Amino acid sequence: MGVALITTIGSCSLSLNAMPLTINTEEYPPFSYSDDQGQIIGSATLLLRDALRQADIEAYFRLLPWARAYTEARLRENHCVYSTTRTGEREALFHWVGPLVVNEWAAFSLAERRLSIDSLSGLDAWRVGSFREDAVGDYVASRGINVLLAPTERENIARLEAGLLDVIVTGKATGEFMAQEQDIALAHLFTFYRAPLYLACHPSVSEALLARLQTQLDALHQEMQEGNQ
Repeated sequence: MGVALITTIGSCSLSLNAMPLTINTEEYPPFSYSDDQGQIIGSATLLLRDALRQADIEAYFRLLPWARAYTEARLRENHCVYSTTRTGEREALFHWVGPLVVNEWAAFSLAERRLSIDSLSGLDAWRVGSFREDAVGDYVASRGINVLLAPTERENIARLEAGLLDVIVTGKATGEFMAQEQDIALAHLFTFYRAPLYLACHPSVSEALLARLQTQLDALHQEMQEGNQ
């Protein structure tokens, strides 16, 4: 994506943080994506915006390719990235707020292929796609599966439809959302992991500010839980 989409939230006093946060994300529906007007929306986005507003924290949202969104949050002061899987390898690199949502990791193929695969070990003989710096693909590769990496999630869907891949591994909700969006019939082969997704912030971001954000996020989760009872 050549130009980042940018939106702003909040008009706070910045007593706990001298600069507004820059919050990066990617096209990862239904958790984060842009609507027809170019606004960054999605379930994780809306929850995070509400928590920021209630915590009186100013932030700029940007939609970027995932590898860039993640790398900037890791290397640049006052930058954060979501929706990020909290792994052992990443733990010390960031300050964490969350979880925002829970992501189910799944394998998909084109429905017309009628593939019968029910576990990661069954992927050995197939061309499996993910995208760069994605925890789902990294996890599958760590299990000894050769994973072909694309720049973006949507390109994986296109590669699958073009016959360049046999299987993609991604979030279950994301795969289903993009299949419906692009009118492609996917078959859900199996689900292999449930991963909470977080906001990951550069260590320069004030821990006091993030504690305030965590408090508001916890309160929103509690309200949602009580509303579902």
